[in-house]
Amino acid sequence: MPDDVFTKHPHDTTPLGRNTTPVPECDVHSTTVGGKTCKAIDVPILSCASIWLRVQKEAEAWIAPGGKLIADPVARNRRINQAYAQLWLADKRFQWAGLAAFASKQVGCGLLHAADNINKSQEEMAANAYRPDIASSADIAAMNTIPAAISASSAYMYQQLALGNTTLFLDIYPLHRFYMLRGLKHLQGCLRERALIFKDIIWPIAQTKLAFGQPARDIVEAFEMVENNLIAKSVERFAHHEQINVLQATIYSDIAMRRALDANQFSWAVNFPTGVAAEISLTLSAECKTVAGPLTIMFSRNKTARLYDEDERMKFVYAAAARFDDLLKGSAEKNIEDSINEIARNGGVR
Repeated sequence: MPDDVFTKHPHDTTPLGRNTTPVPECDVHSTTVGGKTCKAIDVPILSCASIWLRVQKEAEAWIAPGGKLIADPVARNRRINQAYAQLWLADKRFQWAGLAAFASKQVGCGLLHAADNINKSQEEMAANAYRPDIASSADIAAMNTIPAAISASSAYMYQQLALGNTTLFLDIYPLHRFYMLRGLKHLQGCLRERALIFKDIIWPIAQTKLAFGQPARDIVEAFEMVENNLIAKSVERFAHHEQINVLQATIYSDIAMRRALDANQFSWAVNFPTGVAAEISLTLSAECKTVAGPLTIMFSRNKTARLYDEDERMKFVYAAAARFDDLLKGSAEKNIEDSINEIARNGGVR
């Protein structure tokens, strides 16, 4: 997807029914109408499904050039971050997309942390094989218990974070682009037909786990709020859709993911093993971490807190949405916009 996508067709301003190709270049043929011979041009009907397919392919162009997902989840994440940031820069009413640029960037930070844990654990296990003070294979296995567990848990976390990041993007980016192209009325009338294009698109999760294109009520309500300039409320409604309708089914209901999150939460709370746990926070900047202050929103550090619990997670998400809204209305607005511009340029994971 070219980075200047919105400068080319930000709102698809060509009116419906207006030709975009000169008539001499069209396929003109003879036909008979009412017994009279005349010239005709076949024009495809701009159906709901055709618009959905267009915006879905736009999303795929960001993260699956040539019809294949970018293999490296970190590189794919950077493209997702850029796409969200550019949505907000194109239309500041899409405040959810601005917040999503930061949240998705934070997912990228989690991917980097998980990959680092995997590498360090594997290096530790490799080194144990050559330690002169370890006498037997049983002793080596015992020494490798903790690094092996860290490696396995981090690898699963890496996989699930990438899945959630990709699935959410392919669900929600096309919704915003449809609204940009055709407005609220068409979105309302066409939402139920989105599922019809399933066989022609990339969907990274089994239909039985999360069916593509479900017409959730949250979607229409969120865009109605955008239309009525109830921006902060729209962010909350989009957040409910992304977290409950999409991510809960995609990653947070998974038993193995819950165990990995529980282990991370406990390790983070007690700081053991040191440096292994990923901090659960959202930093409203292009960096993974920043000094403590208004740009950082923290999840509970209670060792029994559960990120996968809907109520606990939504409190964190709503707090982040409120903080983002407050910062945009205050003196930090330029700093926030500068960070989103940076994410729009390079993905912002560093």
